[in-house]
Parts: sequence; C-alpha cells; structure tokens
Amino acid sequence: MRLLGSLIILILISFPHFGQLSEDFSDGDFNNNPQWGGDTSEFIVNTDFKLQLNAPSVTDTSYLSVETGTLDFSSNISWEFYVKMDFSPSNNNNFRYYLASNNNNLEGYLNGYYIRVGENGSLDKLKLYRQDGISTTLLASSLHESFGINPEFRVRVNRDINGNWEILCDSTGGTNFIYELGATDVTHTFSNFSGLWSKHTSSNNDNIYFDDINVIGNIIIDSLPASVQNASVISPNTLEIQFSEPIDNNALNINNFNLIGNNPPNPTSVYNSSSGYELIFQQKFKGNQVLNLSIQNITDLAGNSLFDTIQIIVPDTAQYEEILINEILFDPFAGGSDYVEIINNSNSSFDIFKYYIADYDNGISNLKQINQHFIINPNELILFTEDSISTINDYPSNNSSRFIQMDLPSFPNDSATVFLLNADSIILDQFSYSDDLHFELINDPEGVSLERVLLNSINPNIAWHSAAENVGWGTPGNSNSQYYLSEQSDVNFYAENEVFSPDNDGFEDIAIFSYKLDQIGMVGNAFVYDNRGRLIKSILTNELLNTEGKFTWDGINQYGQKAAIGIYLIYFECFSVNGEVLNFKCTTTLKSRF
Repeated sequence: MRLLGSLIILILISFPHFGQLSEDFSDGDFNNNPQWGGDTSEFIVNTDFKLQLNAPSVTDTSYLSVETGTLDFSSNISWEFYVKMDFSPSNNNNFRYYLASNNNNLEGYLNGYYIRVGENGSLDKLKLYRQDGISTTLLASSLHESFGINPEFRVRVNRDINGNWEILCDSTGGTNFIYELGATDVTHTFSNFSGLWSKHTSSNNDNIYFDDINVIGNIIIDSLPASVQNASVISPNTLEIQFSEPIDNNALNINNFNLIGNNPPNPTSVYNSSSGYELIFQQKFKGNQVLNLSIQNITDLAGNSLFDTIQIIVPDTAQYEEILINEILFDPFAGGSDYVEIINNSNSSFDIFKYYIADYDNGISNLKQINQHFIINPNELILFTEDSISTINDYPSNNSSRFIQMDLPSFPNDSATVFLLNADSIILDQFSYSDDLHFELINDPEGVSLERVLLNSINPNIAWHSAAENVGWGTPGNSNSQYYLSEQSDVNFYAENEVFSPDNDGFEDIAIFSYKLDQIGMVGNAFVYDNRGRLIKSILTNELLNTEGKFTWDGINQYGQKAAIGIYLIYFECFSVNGEVLNFKCTTTLKSRF
C-alpha cells in the first residue's frame, strides 16, 4: 500500500527492439497496416493517396492517432511527416502533429509533445509544444515565418538520448531540410501513440492533407503492468484514476475496484473520461477521509495485469487563512511573467480545482479560475504563472513541478491587492502589495519578488520582504529565501535571531523580535539605539498590538542608509488604556558578510 502524493513514473524492465512506423496511405485506407483510430469518419484517403480531412461543415476539432509501440526515450528517435494546408492558418484553423503521446485520445488529457502551425496574422511559425494533461507549454519557435499562407511543408524531428530536440523543415514540401528550431526537454519519457489533430472552421473542413508519416526508434517490449499515475477525488462522490499507459477495457468492470476497510460502498459505475477512469459512488466522501482502494485485473495492451492497493486522501474545502499567498512577482523582468505562489497553512489537504486568483477594482474583480485538479497538502506550495518557461528561465531557484500555467489578473508594478478565493468564492487570503515593501537598498525592484517572511502576521511591513539576491531574486515553487520559523520562548520580549546581516543574501537578512502580552488593546513603540545611546530608527510608533506578535528591523537607519556593523539595543514600550506601562529591552548584532 502506498500514499499517492506525486507522479509515479513507470520504469519498464525490458529489451528494446528497433521499430519503424511508416505510413504513406498508398493502400488507399487508414484502417489496416497500421490501423488508425479516433475521428475516423472525418478523414478519407483521396485519389492522390493522401490523408485528407473530410469533417462536417462545422467549427470543430478532428484527430487520428496510431499506436507506435512504447518508444525508448533512452535512445535516439526521429519523426517525419508532410502537411499541406489550403488556407491561411489562424487560431481557428490550425494543426498539430503529435510526435509523442501516452493517450490515444488526442483531444483528451495526455502527456506528450506536438508540432503546431497556425496563429493569427501572416507570419506563422513552426512551433514545438509540450502538453501536460490539458496544459500546453511552448518550447521553441522556428527561425522563419514562412507558414502563414497556404503552407505546404515537410518536417523532420530528431530527439537524442539527452532530450535535445531538433526540428528541420522543407517549406516547399520536399526533402531539402534546413534547421528551424531546437529545445531541450525531458519531462515526458513515455509514449506509445503518435497522430494528427486539426482545428477547423466550417469553410476549411476538408482543406488539410497529410502524408509520408514515419517514426523511427527503438521500441520497448512491455513486460511490466501499468501503474496508477494519479488518483484524485474530483467530486463529492467521484474518484478519477489515471494509469501510466493505455489499458484494456477491463478497467470498465466495477468489480475490479473495491474500497476496503471502513469506507463507503464500492463504486456503482465506471466511465472512461478524457483524462482517466471515473469511479462513481452512491455515497459522498468526507473531507480528510482516507480511502483504501484495491485495484485488480487491470490489463495493459501487452497483457500485463495490475494488482495494487492505494491510499487516497479526500481533500477538504479550504477556509479563511488555511491557504495563504506566499510570494508574488508583480514587476517581472522584460518579457517575463507575473506569478503568485500559495502555501497550505493548515493540517488538511485541498484540491484547488475551480479556486480563483483575483484583484480589486471597486470590489473583487478579474477572477481567474484554476481549471485543473491539483492537491495541495499541508505546508506545500503551488505557483501560478502565465508563462512557465519564462519563469523557469528567469529564476533558477524554481520548482517547476509545482507550477500551474494559467491566466492571471493584470498586476500593476506599483501597488494592488491580490485575492485568493475557494470554489465557493470565499476569500482565503488577500495581500495589498506595494513597491515600497521592497528592501530599501534595492534601487530597481524589477524582477524581484516579495516573499512572505511570517505566515501568521497581518502587518505587511513585517510579514513581507524582498527575495534574496543569491537565489536570483525569487523562489517560485520553492521555500522562500526569507522565511523564518519561530522558536518558542517564555520571555515576554526577545530577538528571534540575535545576529543578522542585511545584505539580502537570503540568510538572516532581517532581525525579528517577538513579544507576548497578558492583555489586549495595548499600544507599542519600539526604538533602535546604538552602543553610544544614539537613536538609529523608530520601528513602531503608537501601533495597536496583538497579545502576541512580531516586528522586524531590516538594518536601515532613519536616513534610509544601512546602519553600521555593531551591537544595537531595541527598546520596546507598551501602554494600556488604564495607564499601565511595560518596558522591554533586548539586543541584536548587525554583522556583515565576509
């Protein structure tokens, strides 16, 4: 039994064999040698022995896929295909050739890579994309813009064992290939389908042609069963199971799935969806419930049977401050993307499907909905960006496995308010950022993110700080460079770090002071003095205090300059409405990096 918390990668212990798929449609059909599947009624082989789109006169998508065998990505692989488009490609009329896919349904949830032509304007490029489920990421674009008007071309794609992709093309449809684009990506290394996909309007329902499709590479002889790649709760009474490879129709047998232990009754039905297999239960699940699911007699296309038991945690619905905004980039580098990072601040797990990121414009507005299932467990992070590639390139201290690429509200470079809402539109957290919150010695905050330093502080002046320079000014998807964990202390007022160095290197850049009071409604002042008794900085001035709280000093004096190296006294005084006065002192040492 194992807990499903991350992607499980199938390792095939097998012997590679050289294989080749070659299809020129010279036999007059696509039903044999090899057999293509998908929207078979929407394609024909014409009298020129080319595969031609022949779809109904409506705006739609059409696809065909073919089994290639399990490609061996530890060896070199090459693809070649011919395309002719009797129209000017656009966002509404375009094509994809799927080089690699782990799903025969090219309109569904899949992991793989494809070539695309088609965008608005007349300067269309050849582009390489990666697909992760239903999300797509542009990896590279061609040097030439010669695919915008009735293009006819032949493409050759080479991938080496290190994940280096090379795309060559003859823009006349011949075989005089020239280099067009390249990329390096090793995200997906399992595929047993290739195929073509087109989006078309009613006027172009038969104006695209394909021919001379070849796939050359080693084929892995599958000797191991499929594994459960992902299992999640997608509705109050529905589980979705995704397998690592295509499986037989026996997955539709409800007797092959059983909940064991003190769990709800077994599923009443099983459906094959675009992204996996949905198990429908009559009884609703409870938040944070642990389901033990037995899976048996699930057979892959090679006849290997799966027997396994997995655990699935039923996600709860997040409430106020159970998920917090943890990092934000609102002034990206030129050509870069804003991003927002969240953290699970609770002991529960949540599926953020249909949650929202929003901003403020005479009320909460510009709501952008998260359109994919993603479980966030306690203390885990998720990063939302409009451009994963630019975020990865701009910030080396990233964890792209925690990225979700999606539309975000437009965040001004000076100030705005960011909201996080659950699927019921209940506010979970909000943060009013300003460029004034950046470290004062940063002259130009372009490309510098703001990180949450303290999870449970409502004062943005002490809870947020600029990301450290030594991590590249941002940590998207990773732990914050400026994050502090509090230590318990019985002292009413103390320095959490007795030594700090405000050089923005991500290590003890700010001094943090904690206090604990025995009554509410007190007002506080805090001052920094040097070892000669001179006032260096007023940190708090008549601030209404909580019974427990924190405040910080970033090492900047009252003139906006970095204070000198040395020992400093922090004097903290508190007043109550009854006239009671409390006085505290502690010291901290400002040092420099050697």
